[in-house]
Amino acid sequence: MDDLDHLTIAQERADQQFIDQRLKGLNNANKISATDCIDCGDLIPKARRKAVPGVQRCVPCQSLSE
Repeated sequence: MDDLDHLTIAQERADQQFIDQRLKGLNNANKISATDCIDCGDLIPKARRKAVPGVQRCVPCQSLSE
């Protein structure tokens, strides 16, 4: 494979990841956010619950799960 093929594959993967994230956001748009993290039990800040509808984890636990 030449460099152009590698770049094309990388761009296609990036595009798919973007689409997947957008669809995930649409699916979560009508969901109710948890007030406490499902993993550690810590309070999920109101700003995060508002910014990420349907959120179930605090930022540190979400980072670990990804």
